Amino acid sequence: MIIDIDCIEDPCPIPLIKAEKKLLKLGANDKICLETDHNCALNNVPEWARNKGYVVEIEETPYLEWKIYIKKEQKKQTNEEVVLKNKK
Repeated sequence: MIIDIDCIEDPCPIPLIKAEKKLLKLGANDKICLETDHNCALNNVPEWARNKGYVVEIEETPYLEWKIYIKKEQKKQTNEEVVLKNKK
């Protein structure tokens, strides 16, 4: 599911705050689409999201606006077994 966040005409840091609130409620296969026309958010939001471990994609629209897609990266499950040996 894609959760849309309208941040058109919102100055920084409002887009980042809105994204952070929605990301806390994000399900395993969900992602958000933050729409913005503020180029400051175009730098701050993706940088913040990548630092938090999210996958980020940016799409430019014909109206000098951007869509920033943010998704949680699925953690890979491993079937490795850890064996602890006692030293004697």
